Amino acid sequence: MLKQQITQLNAIEAQLQEMPDKQISLTDPDARSMATSGRGSGMVGYNVQTAVDTKNHLIVAHEVTNVGHDRSQLANMAAQATQAMECNHLNVVADRGYLSDEQILGCDQAGVAPFVPKPMTSGVKAEGRFCKEDFIFDAQHNEYICPAGECPI
Repeated sequence: MLKQQITQLNAIEAQLQEMPDKQISLTDPDARSMATSGRGSGMVGYNVQTAVDTKNHLIVAHEVTNVGHDRSQLANMAAQATQAMECNHLNVVADRGYLSDEQILGCDQAGVAPFVPKPMTSGVKAEGRFCKEDFIFDAQHNEYICPAGECPI
């Protein structure tokens, strides 16, 4: 029994070494480990991209990837949507996970106007502190207003 298990493990090891990404899934051959939070954690699975026509509420393009983030998907999905909808110019809205200078440039070159908010990269909110966006500039008094209601000295 043990010898048979070792033989099976050796066969899996040989398959693993032949894979270009040095990964193998015993339950789904196409699934891959994808980093999901940037902290060394991840999951085995897929990342599904969809583009939806907001007028008709229909999916006009979709793609399944093994990339755990969306930063490299915007221009490709926008191009697919433009082609599927047979239009020359398209406005696209995406969440902050899609923001990438290269992707914005790719959209611009394809006649697509992307609307993507910048990511929140500061950890101050998680620590219970205020961040830059919480302060409002009062041009009349040339000062920032604190969200806690504190007055400047």
